[in-house]
Order: sequence, then C-alpha cells, then structure tokens
Amino acid sequence: MTRHSVRTATKRGTILAALVGVAAAIFATGPEAATSALCVASKPGCFSSIQAGVDAAQDGDTIAIGPGTFAGGITILKDLELAGAGAGATIIDGGGPVVTIGEDGGVDPPTVSISGVTITGGLNDSTPLPFAATGGGVLIPPSAGGAAGATVTISDSVITENRADPASDDQLLGCPCAFGGGISNRGALTVTNTRITDNVAGATASDPSVAIYAAGGGIFSVGSQATLTLRHSVVSGNRAAVNPPNGRNTDAGGIANFGGALTIEDSVVGGNRSEVEAAAPSSFFSGVFTEANAGGLYLAPSSSTTIIRSRISGNSVHSTNTAGDASAEAAGIDAEGSLLMTSSSVENNTSVATVRSASGFLAETDGGGMQVRGSAVVRESRVANNSLTSTSESGLALASGGGLASIGGDVTLERTVVAANSARATGVGGFNLGGGILNVLFGGGQPELTVTDSVITANRLAASEAVITQGGGLYTADPFTGTPFPVAMARNVIEGNKPDQCVGC
Repeated sequence: MTRHSVRTATKRGTILAALVGVAAAIFATGPEAATSALCVASKPGCFSSIQAGVDAAQDGDTIAIGPGTFAGGITILKDLELAGAGAGATIIDGGGPVVTIGEDGGVDPPTVSISGVTITGGLNDSTPLPFAATGGGVLIPPSAGGAAGATVTISDSVITENRADPASDDQLLGCPCAFGGGISNRGALTVTNTRITDNVAGATASDPSVAIYAAGGGIFSVGSQATLTLRHSVVSGNRAAVNPPNGRNTDAGGIANFGGALTIEDSVVGGNRSEVEAAAPSSFFSGVFTEANAGGLYLAPSSSTTIIRSRISGNSVHSTNTAGDASAEAAGIDAEGSLLMTSSSVENNTSVATVRSASGFLAETDGGGMQVRGSAVVRESRVANNSLTSTSESGLALASGGGLASIGGDVTLERTVVAANSARATGVGGFNLGGGILNVLFGGGQPELTVTDSVITANRLAASEAVITQGGGLYTADPFTGTPFPVAMARNVIEGNKPDQCVGC
C-alpha cells in the first residue's frame, strides 16, 4: 500500500468514526439531548418566558431570546448562555433583582454569559435582607463560606434604570443600606461593550430613602475573591444617595470596589453622583460625621485597581447638612487601596460641601479629582479641570487638593499633567490648600510623594478672608506646624498657579 493510500484510508476512517460518534449521541440519548439551543420568543416552538427557558435548559445550553419585552425576576443556577437580539430589541424588565446568577451560599456557582439585552426596571428592596438591599439589576451572590460566586460575562448590553433601596428602616448592622443599583457582584464579572446607566442605590430625586448608607450606584463589587473587569464600557449617570432623617454616608455614584481586583480598560466612568442630604447632629470632633464620598470610583483599602486608557470625568459629590457638619470628598476617585493608572484622565469632576446651620461647625471637601489614602501610581495621564467648593455659614471651611489630595498616601506621578484644578473655601476660618496637589498627613509620620517629568500648572485657590490659603500648585507641609513633607521631584514644571507655586518644596 502506498503512502497516499494509507493517508486516504486513515482520513476515511477518521471521518467515519466521527459520523458514528455523532449518530450515537443523537439516537442513544434521545431527541431532546440532540440540540443545545433553546429559544424564548412569541412564536411556536419557543418558550414564552426566560425563566421557563432557563428551567428547561441543561448545563452548557444556549438560550436565544428574540425581540420583545420579557419579565425579569429571573434566577440562573446553571451554566448557560443567554443571547438576546440586541440591546435595543430584547428587554428584560422588572423584578428585584431583574437577574440573579448563582445561589447565596451555593456549592457549585455557575458560569453564565449574557449578551444583546437591556436589563431594566429592577427594584430590590429586600434581598438579601429587608434592611440591606443589594443589586437592583443584576445580583451575583457569594458561594459557600463567602467564597466567590458565579463567573459571569455581560456583553453588548445595557443595564439601566434599576434601583436598590431597603424597605425596612430597622437600624441593624449599621443599616438600613442600599448597595449596587445596577449590579452587585461577589463573583468573577467581566463587562464588555456595555452601558451601565442611570441606576440608583438609595434615594431618587422624587422618592426618598430610609437608608443610612448607600454605595455603588452603578456597580457594587465586594469580597476579597471577587473580580470585576470593564472593557470598552460606559458607567454613567448613576447615583448613590441618602436623605433625612436617616441619611449619613455614601460611597461611589459609579463603582464601589470593596476588596478584590478591579480592571478598567478603554472605558468611561462619567457623570455619576454621590450625594448626602442630611439633617443630622454630626460633628467631626465627635467622630460622627456625614460624608458623601467618591462620585466616580471608591477603591477600598483591601482593593487592587488598574485603570488603562480610560476617562473618569464629570462625576460629582455633594454633601449638605442643616443640623451639623458636612464632608464631600473625592469627586473622581477615592483610592484607599492600591491603584495603577496609565494613559488615562481624571477631569471635570466636582465636589461641594455645605453647612447651612449654626449647629454645624465644619464643611470639608478635598480631592476634586482624586483622593489617595492608600497607594497610587499615575503615569502618562491628566488630572485637570476638577473643582472643590466648601461653604460653612457659621464655622470653618476646608477645601484642599483641587486636583489630587494625598492624605497619608504613597503617590507617584510620572509624565502626568495636573492642570486647571481649583479649590474654594468660604467660612469664618479654615484652610484652602493645594490647588493642584495636597500632600499631608495628620497625627505623625509623613506621606510619600514622587513627581517626575510632570507639569503642575494653571491651578488656583480662592477663599474668604479669614481662611488660610497656600500652595496654588502644590502644598506639602503640616498645616498646623508648617513643617515641610519632603517630595522626591525631578524634571518637572510648576508654574502659572495662583496664588503661589509651592509651599513646602
């Protein structure tokens, strides 16, 4: 037999074996197992609801969802792919949450892919507890022992106008609380080519909340094993908000990352709001303080975050108190964990704190673009056009770090521009420091700041007459003693700032 005939015989044998295998699979296991594709649509042969399709599916199946609006309140406990007809065509509406993926405390979390859908209209007011609502649009709970839950991919979709807000005002465990208006993640979540917009944790403009605390208007990711990756996506117009009589604190109108790894690539986190409207007898000196924090991103102390080729812009933080002190911090990013940011921008974020009562003493705002209490490396990026405004009608006003406020942080800036940021303080006294960068530490020790091959320019401070105003470009000293905090600097330009260039340099 020739080599050619051997190869031909071998090839024919391989093809025959493959055909036999396919036939055996079809006829031995029955007609239902021969197909792994199910459909949900208003036509014969398809399920009329997504939950019915999910219940009928087996691990590994694909469910094609046609155009139309389908009921939410779906629970997925299997390895499945849900493929819609496009975000403008396939709408999953309602439920609390709209979609739950995995089982709280489950032992075998699923792997799920969702594409081409809009998830909307969710109102979660009682899961997992009536006083702690978590996940309005999508909920990914933890598995057994608090380990990571489901592995989930969401692509080419829209998650919009969902809300998490507790129904009960029972004050237990620091709550009532609202987490993750759009998504609550305790698994491994990847979001690609998706818009997460106009979701709410806590109060809306027209509907008040009983929550003391709200976090993650767009996305709330929590747990040391949880991971969150955003690629080519937009997180915008989301809100974390509280109001009287209970409201005290908020974190992250956009994304709150409490532990685990967060990666943001080629994406936008913009136009999100973190808002506290309070009537609370709070005081900075008593340790009870009302604070709105992190308009765009809150990165908790245990978290690790990488931001690449992305824009953090147009986010805002507002804190108002009619019966005590108020604080509004970190309009763009609050980095209390580890942050690496490259080829990105933090721009046009705003922070406003207002005390409107003689019972209040202090209005404080800092970190118009970024606040760093952990570690941050910022390379080839822009921190620009961010602003702070602090107003105390009868007490002290603090407004510092218009672009970046490092408060005991470890910060490195390389080939970065810090420009056109501003801070304004109005009060009977106070501090207005670091129009571009504030570098301080209270209570001993010293912060770490390294700036190389960077530009700090056109930043400005403005304050009422009794407020101490210093360091239009950079302030790096103890505000109370004037002792400088050393900065490692090389090949930088610091010019064109008002009222001065650098204090403590």
